[in-house]
Amino acid sequence: MHALRTATTPRFAGHLATIAWLLLATLAFVQVYLLLHEAGHALAAWSVGGTVRTLDARPWSERAHAAYDLPGVTDAARAFVTAAGTLLPYAAWVLVLLALPRRLPAAYAWLRLTASFGILVGLVPWMVLPWPTFRASAPGDDVVRFTLTSGWPPAAVAALAAALMLGGAAWAWWRVGGRTELAVMRRTAAASAVPARAVVAAALLVVALVALAVGLRAAFPGAAAAPGDDAIVLPQHAPLGDRTFAGGPADVLLAEGNAPDGTLSLVLGFDDVAGGPLQLQVVDALGAVYSVGSFGPGTTMGRATSRPRLTVAPGPWSLHLSAEDLEGRVRVWDVGDAP
Repeated sequence: MHALRTATTPRFAGHLATIAWLLLATLAFVQVYLLLHEAGHALAAWSVGGTVRTLDARPWSERAHAAYDLPGVTDAARAFVTAAGTLLPYAAWVLVLLALPRRLPAAYAWLRLTASFGILVGLVPWMVLPWPTFRASAPGDDVVRFTLTSGWPPAAVAALAAALMLGGAAWAWWRVGGRTELAVMRRTAAASAVPARAVVAAALLVVALVALAVGLRAAFPGAAAAPGDDAIVLPQHAPLGDRTFAGGPADVLLAEGNAPDGTLSLVLGFDDVAGGPLQLQVVDALGAVYSVGSFGPGTTMGRATSRPRLTVAPGPWSLHLSAEDLEGRVRVWDVGDAP
C-alpha cells in the first residue's frame, strides 16, 4: 500500500500541475487578447490623429473598451479604427506563429493550437453581423460600427472575414506541420509533464499582464471630452431631431425623414451624454430595423459624433432612441438632405 501511494502521488501532483498550467495559460491568453484588442483601437485612433480617453482591458470590467475622440477624420479612418481591434490580435498571432519553431513540447503545441482556434473564431462575427437581418438586433459592436461607417456591402465584409479565417487556418495548419505534427502531439501528450517552474512562470505572466491592464486603465481613466471642443465639426443646417434628457428612462422618436433613393447618411451628435444602456435604431419603409448606435451602461461622452450610413428601403424612415437611463443632449442630421 505504501508503494502504491508513493507511485501515485507524483502522478497526481503532475496532473494538478498540468491543470493549473492550462488554466493559467488560458487566463493569460484571454488577457493578452483583451490588451491587443483594445490597444488596436487605441493605436489606430492615435495614428489617425485622435485622442485616447479610455483604455480598459481588465478581464473583470463590466465592459472592456477603448474610448477615443476622432475630430475631423474621414469615415474611412473611423472604419479603420473600428477594425483595428480585430486586426492587431490577428497580426500578432501571425507573427508569433512565424517566430515559434514548428515542433514544440506537447503541452505548448496544444496551447498553440487552441490559441489559433480562438483567434480564428473571433472572425466569425464579421461573417454574420454585417447582414441587416442580424445587425438589427446585434449590439453596436465593432462589426456593426464598421459596416455602418465604411459603407462596405455586407457581402464584402463577410467575404474578407471568411478569407482571413480560412486562409489563416490553412496557413497555420501548414506552418505547424499539419496531420504529422498532430499525430506526434497525441503520442507524446500522455507522457508530457508540466514542470513546476512552468506553472510558476504562467502565474507570474498572468500577474504581469493584469498589472499592465490595470496600469493602462489608470493612465487612461476615461475623462470625458471637453463639452466645448470645437474640433468636432457638426453640420451647420438645422437638425431633424434635437432632444435633451434629464435622467431616467427614455423611449422616443428622435427623427424621421425620407430616403427616396434608398440611401441614408446621418450624423448623430452627443453632448454631455451619460447613462445607458442606449439603443438607436432606424426603421425603414418596409419595417426593417437597423442598429445605428448601441452603448452600454455607464456610458459617458462629452462631445462626440457618429456618422452611420445605411442602405434602406426607399421611402420614409424613422430613428428611435431608447435607454434605461439617459441624460444629456442628442441630435441627428440627415446630411444627404443638407442644403
